[in-house]
Amino acid sequence: MTERLRLVHLSDTHGCHRSLKSMPEGDILLHSGDFTNSGTDGELADFNNWLGELRRIYKHIIVIPGNHDWGKGISRFSRGDIPAKDMYDGTYLKKRLTNCTMLFHEGIVVEGLNIFGSGWDCWQSAGSPDKRYSDSVTEQLGVKAFKVRYSLIPPNSDVVLTHCPPRNILDCVEGSDSPWGSSQLLVEELVKKAPKVLLFGHLHEQRGYFQKNPSDGSFSGGVEYVVPPKNWVPKTKPVSKKIPCQVLSNNAMLNHGRMDKSSSYLAGSPRVITAQRVSGGGWNFGVQTYPVAK
Repeated sequence: MTERLRLVHLSDTHGCHRSLKSMPEGDILLHSGDFTNSGTDGELADFNNWLGELRRIYKHIIVIPGNHDWGKGISRFSRGDIPAKDMYDGTYLKKRLTNCTMLFHEGIVVEGLNIFGSGWDCWQSAGSPDKRYSDSVTEQLGVKAFKVRYSLIPPNSDVVLTHCPPRNILDCVEGSDSPWGSSQLLVEELVKKAPKVLLFGHLHEQRGYFQKNPSDGSFSGGVEYVVPPKNWVPKTKPVSKKIPCQVLSNNAMLNHGRMDKSSSYLAGSPRVITAQRVSGGGWNFGVQTYPVAK
């Protein structure tokens, strides 16, 4: 018997989720962070309500936070309004998102898939996630030695969600070939832990995906983001064969306003990833195209 699942990947919708007038059918909806611009109560409530409306379509909804989603929380924490524990273990955001499962350095088994979410920590730097954002925040949290928690990713996960990309994978900033906002520590964990799928976002201009060719271990794919009005595609780097993932998906959907000189809109669409396994075997994954957002 062959089992089949459809995963729907969203990322970096930045409060524009309601402009998605149609959503593809699927079994599991996964959002890899930056569902708000600043993490205000109003933004979080609206996103949570929208997820509630989608429960009629998806049996499971899984979310991790991105850097923008901590904005208001960091301000409140700095004033002493939020306990350190609620920031460290994600409770601050989990209490506000009741229509999904928020994974914060933890895993879950859904429909036979081992899914792990490594949510963005509020002390990470947006441009250099392997470094701290603020000494004062880490000191207030009681984090004596700065740490990035990608090491908690368990071996042989089927699907891992992070907000940032691994270093040198869909991480070239603003049309250059320079990496930004990506993690070398995450690369090291991918090589050691060998998840089959990595879902992320963070760099809007690097929205795209790569799939591994099982015959020779090479990757095909690239950037999907197109910069108007001349419709040029930002460069990116090839993926090393040492990366064990079958699918690498950056689906940061909001446009890059500085590059296309436009107000905010969703330039990308939900990405459908199919999962299939024959009884007794492991899961195999592939990317399925879906109509581009208009």
